[in-house]
Formats: sequence, C-alpha cells, structure tokens
Amino acid sequence: MDIEQIRSQIPVLAHTAYMNTGWSGPPPRRVAQAMKDRIDLELEQGPIMPQVLQAGREIQAQAREAAARIFNATLDEVLVTRNTTEGINIVLSGLDWKQGDEIIICDMEHGSVIAPSQLVAQRYGAVVRVVDLNVQDSSEAILTKIEAAFTPKTRMVFVSHILYATGRRMPAEELRRITKDRGIFLMLDGAQTGGHIELDMARSGFDFYSIPGQKWLLGYEGSGALFIRRDHLERVHPAHTGGRGIVRPADAHNFQPVADTMEKFLGGSVSVPVQAAFLEATKFIEEIGIKNIEQRNMDLAESAKAKLSEIPGVTVTSPSERRDSSGLVSFAIAGQEPISVVERLWANHRLVVRQVGHPAATRASIHFFNTQEEIDLLVGGVRELV
Repeated sequence: MDIEQIRSQIPVLAHTAYMNTGWSGPPPRRVAQAMKDRIDLELEQGPIMPQVLQAGREIQAQAREAAARIFNATLDEVLVTRNTTEGINIVLSGLDWKQGDEIIICDMEHGSVIAPSQLVAQRYGAVVRVVDLNVQDSSEAILTKIEAAFTPKTRMVFVSHILYATGRRMPAEELRRITKDRGIFLMLDGAQTGGHIELDMARSGFDFYSIPGQKWLLGYEGSGALFIRRDHLERVHPAHTGGRGIVRPADAHNFQPVADTMEKFLGGSVSVPVQAAFLEATKFIEEIGIKNIEQRNMDLAESAKAKLSEIPGVTVTSPSERRDSSGLVSFAIAGQEPISVVERLWANHRLVVRQVGHPAATRASIHFFNTQEEIDLLVGGVRELV
C-alpha cells in the first residue's frame, strides 16, 4: 500500500490531519470527478436524452453490483439507498409488527437506531427493551446481557455493528447464532463499517444490514446500501412506493406491485451523479483492498490507544482488545469538555476530530490514509491540553 500515492489523491490531506471519517469521509479527487462528469453530461446534453438516460441506467446497475461486492451478497439481496437511515427505515417500517412485539437495542446506540425503533413502538404497540452496557464489557458479557433480555415476544435485536461513541466492535456473528436459534431477526446498523472492515453477508447469515456511502467508503452524502437476506424479502413490505415499484405504472385499473424483489422499494428517481460517485468510491476502496484497509486501520488505532493511555488524566473509552476494536478511538480528558478538546485540536493543529456522547468523549476516526505522524500529532496535541 503506497500511502503517499493514496494521500495525493485526497486533496484535503495536504493541509489537514483528517480524523473524522466516522462522520463523513474526505472524497478522493477521482470520486469528485466522477460526480462532476455526470453533472456535466446532463448539463451539456440534457438529463433525458436517450444516450444520457442509458448511461445513467448503466451507472445505477454498476453501483448496485458494487454494493453487492461490498456486502459479499447476491445482487438480488442488495439495494442502493440514500443513506444508512433510509435502509434501516425500509426494514423497520416494512415488517408486520404485532402489539407487544419486542425490539432489543442497547443504551450506547446512535439516534438512527433509537428513533426508528421507538417509532415502531409508537405506531404498532411494540416494546423497545434497552440493554445497558459498560465500556468495560467483554463480548461475552455483552452477549450474556442481550440474551438475558430475550423473552418469548422478542422479534428483533437491532444494534450497530460498530458503536459510534466507543468504536466497540459488537459480537455480531455470535449475536446471529443466538438470535437465529430462536427465530429472532438481527438488524445491524453498519454506519461505521462499510469501507472500514470486511463484510461478508454470505458467511455471517445476518438478516438485515445497512451502510452509508459517505463515511469510510469516501463517497458523497446521499448514498448508501441495504442488504436484505433473500428469504426475508417477502416479509418486508414497501412503506412507500411509486412508478418504479409497480408493473404497469400507467394502468390505474390494474395495480400490480413488482414481485418480492429489492426493486419494490424503489420509490422514485435517484441522483445519478451521487451514484456515480458511490461507484467510483467503491472502486477506489476495492483497488486498495478491504483486508489491507482493515489491517492498517487496526494497527494505527492500536498505536493511538497505547500512546493516549500513557498520558496522565486521559482515559481511553475504546476497547483495548483488538478483536473488539475498530479504527474509532475515543478518549476523555479529566476536567475538560469534549467539544473544547475538539475545538482546540483544530485551532492548534488543524486536526479534525469530533465529540461523542454516552460516554462523553472526543473521538478520532482513523482510516487507512492516516499516518503514524498524524497519530503522533494527535497524541502530542492531547499532551499539550493536559
């Protein structure tokens, strides 16, 4: 992996230590160019000229194929979406919930897990059961806590594969084992995974999985992808639809929704420029190799955690065990608000991080394009603040 050559393709890295990919990643120049090329084509030739329409259809088809490769899933199990949350809502609003059905989430979740779950509870009379976790919990302890929350009415376990506030990698495959045995759905929020760690739907057996395109994949806002296991497609009904979701859109006397395929969730038009960028971003990641990326992310994160842990007054809230970890490194400085740490690291070093809650901390998102020198810059900046 030629890091300097890779970094030369991401302009912002020339002047900024960028460690906030977990919010939104810095796009490579070629990704921006793919979007611009499509915009220019529509500008110069018109968006609905035959050749422009055909090129757009090809981009959409290729973007879907790219999403299937990211998931290691079959094409008929994958849909390109606008973001992680859209995919989550397609699933949660599309299942047939019954009064008293239970959804298990944990207390460290992002709002994109909490809000859709609570909406299901309000709309259908389901019950959201919250499992309280501690940052010190091992994978075994997490599994024990979640399994202890199971009842005969448990319908779904819905968690983030990587927790946004701590970077904890949840024991997803073990969760699949204990949920599958009981006929419980497992929905995973992959907001922090696609382009960050290797995904394998074919092997893992997950039921539902949603990812964004603008974070670790380095695409643009307005892109994402959803996986629904093939044998669950008939169980998820479209909560919204449009002309692309019916067989004969112009025949008001003969309404026929499309069969149980991912196409039934297509409600209307999409942004082809955004999908062009998504496609190019996936190519960029694939050329480097997701296994290489994950390995480097983990190595850099380990270095950051080890060095931050040596600073008096600094508590690293991310897991120490490699198998439980990710490229997200969160830490708290005694007596200092995380937002103040974020602001001063930017002002002093042009270093971009963010604050997170529950537990309150400053979070650095370390991706493969970051360097050991930038890790040392982060550690040195924190030492100054202490």
